[in-house]
Amino acid sequence: MARLSDEELIAELKKRFDATKQALYDVKMVTSKLEEVNKKLQSSEQIKSNFISHMKNEINNPLTSILGLSEQLKSSDMPPELIQTIATSIHAEAFSLDFQLRNIFAAAEMESGESEMQVSRTDVMTLIRDAIDSFKHLIADKNLKVKIPELKGDAEPLLFKTDPEKLSLILSNLISNAVEFNSDHGKIDVKATIVDGRLNITVRDTGPGIDPDKINVIFDRFVQLESGARKSHKGHGLGLSIVQASVEMMQGNITVDSVAKGKGTIFSVSIPEVETDTEADAFSVDGNEFFFDDEEVKAF
Repeated sequence: MARLSDEELIAELKKRFDATKQALYDVKMVTSKLEEVNKKLQSSEQIKSNFISHMKNEINNPLTSILGLSEQLKSSDMPPELIQTIATSIHAEAFSLDFQLRNIFAAAEMESGESEMQVSRTDVMTLIRDAIDSFKHLIADKNLKVKIPELKGDAEPLLFKTDPEKLSLILSNLISNAVEFNSDHGKIDVKATIVDGRLNITVRDTGPGIDPDKINVIFDRFVQLESGARKSHKGHGLGLSIVQASVEMMQGNITVDSVAKGKGTIFSVSIPEVETDTEADAFSVDGNEFFFDDEEVKAF
């Protein structure tokens, strides 16, 4: 074996030192990434644990109320006014439970990859009216005024080729958010337009708004800006994450503007029309699909 000169020995030692230094750096980086992943897993498990605990109350509470109120209706000598009050309360609790379960099932389908696009020509204005109508009891409780675009005279329906079920879910969650976080006697302004093959929808409320520093987390699943037993708003931190996931699945985008505290919040959704080779014989008014020929659709 040939002997190395001093220069060659130094060069070889330097080479091995650099290799060891790089290996230690690589180990440090891998360790750092593993620690980061571990923190995220722990945070995720904590969030899911809190979500399950919270959802237990969100589901059990309306169920308990429904059972208790319906039990009272068994009384045969109950005055009509009280019957109406109880029936109204049962409807409100049942609606809340149904809305939450719809979101949970939608989130589960998205998580499992089972959620697919079901495209039809959709009457956008009917979906907006139906979504608002479903929350009318909550709107009335807070004395809110709701403004929606009205078609004038012989204007044609606002038809758009998209997934009506997903669009309905998007609208319901945005309107629910606008109602829940609005101020008493406040306003909700919903606008919808179709420009250059894109459906643009904005939902504006007159609530306290959102801290700009926290806007980036409101779309995270299971995350709420308030937490704990004393939080002032209902919900489970799932609605906006479903909105964002649905919009992205439809190749669209969503933005939120709440720069001035106390001036409300504006959610803006923009989705492209689905391009298909089909003539879109499926026509949806309220999220349910029907089949007509072109002349029947125009006459609808």
